Amino acid sequence: MSANIPPLYDKERAAASRGREEYLAREGDSKWPLLLEHIGACRRLVDLGCGWGQLLHLAAGRVEEVWGVDESPDRIKDAARACPRAKLVCCRMQQLQLPGGYFDVAVACQVLHEVKLFGAPEELQAALGEIRRVLSQGGRFLLLDHLDAGAGEVAVALPPEGLDRLRRFERKFTCYAAAHAAAGEGVIRIAKRTLQDFLTKAHWLDSAMEELEMKETHNVFQSSGTIGMLESAGLAVEEWIEFADIRRDLASFGAGLTAGGPWRRKFLAVAIKK
Repeated sequence: MSANIPPLYDKERAAASRGREEYLAREGDSKWPLLLEHIGACRRLVDLGCGWGQLLHLAAGRVEEVWGVDESPDRIKDAARACPRAKLVCCRMQQLQLPGGYFDVAVACQVLHEVKLFGAPEELQAALGEIRRVLSQGGRFLLLDHLDAGAGEVAVALPPEGLDRLRRFERKFTCYAAAHAAAGEGVIRIAKRTLQDFLTKAHWLDSAMEELEMKETHNVFQSSGTIGMLESAGLAVEEWIEFADIRRDLASFGAGLTAGGPWRRKFLAVAIKK
């Protein structure tokens, strides 16, 4: 890993992120069963941006070789504890220190959006080129990340404590100007993108992750552009799945839509090395 580029996740951020992931796992986070289903039977798996090693731990019993990559030394240490049999490499996705043509499956779970948002314009394509390089012929790339909510507004019934938290979020969020408008007693009108960012980031307020999370959006990838991006990197998309209904996130705040339809805020793209 380049000594000139510090990792996004230092020790405090790594610990905060792990705590959140463990909480979501207890609440039945749907992304892990979905990923395991599409990993299927394979000999060699690499998790790119493996974090504290949750996917490695879950997949270790069904895959012959599990590898993990992360740019954060602290997260690599956590992953070693979570999955002792994993082979772990500390490097950036744009410069993978991995053998070429080796892996049956490569996974990037909620990590490529950080390359896109915080890296130079060419770094996302560089990362995809590296992913293709390390896959065997016909190997599968599983890209799971945040889906752009799209333009438009919805009306939301939000209890007072949720409204207070929304106002705090709007004051601290710096990625763009986040705002809402009153639309009646206990009801607001809000852009779909702003609502999605609020619902997926409010839990980071007053945590070690706050500074990072308030600088980025979770409205990152759109289906057509993402499929085209993967195709141009030599990765043919065979399946596109959208999941994580926004209504579940609203319910966790005691909130609900009163006007405007729901949407799904995450996607899984299954692509094959051409």
